[in-house]
Amino acid sequence: MDRRKEMNVKELIEEVENDLELVSYLNRIPKKNKKTRANHLESLNHLAYLLYLDGQEEMAKELLDRIIQVPFEGNYNTWTFVDSSLVLLAYLEREKENQAIVYKKLLLSPLEQGEESTQKIRRRVHQRFLNGDSLEQKLAKIEQASSPESEMERRLLYLTDLLKIHLFIAESTFEKTDIQAKIEENTEILKKYIMKSIASFLLRDKVSYRSWTFRKE
Repeated sequence: MDRRKEMNVKELIEEVENDLELVSYLNRIPKKNKKTRANHLESLNHLAYLLYLDGQEEMAKELLDRIIQVPFEGNYNTWTFVDSSLVLLAYLEREKENQAIVYKKLLLSPLEQGEESTQKIRRRVHQRFLNGDSLEQKLAKIEQASSPESEMERRLLYLTDLLKIHLFIAESTFEKTDIQAKIEENTEILKKYIMKSIASFLLRDKVSYRSWTFRKE
């Protein structure tokens, strides 16, 4: 990756809104999902995942590469979406070992801020995460989802966790093949949901595929 200078969320939004390839998607993001910069960043992150799941990897990578230019500045409300973007981009570029080192360093940057005691706590939480501390809870929430839309939102969060563990697999108690199998299983479920949603949308509104948009309910 050609690292550009860091930019804040406002600068990121301005840059992607001037991208002719992305603007048709961005214009379809509901205004309610752009009320705050954190909302807007979340929508961009979701769009990147949905582009990936829809088979548009290059466009997804282009958007992800921009999102990860936003540095950690102590605000976890925005960083969580940069974190999520980093793990997906790392997965898409998993054959590039040098890039994995860069992405890991960026992901670990929040752990290295603050007093030493705070850093130790964050590192312990990170290690518990890598050992699957929250995965069973995420699976339970998926099973308890009240609608297909809710289930897919929760599966997306679950997929993000799996991708992060995959990146740090050498430091996890999981087997790489096990995590890879879980990633593939959940990716397929999400892809089928997207295709079903597209088919339903086309039948209902009789519009072309290119006019269909990914929308957060």
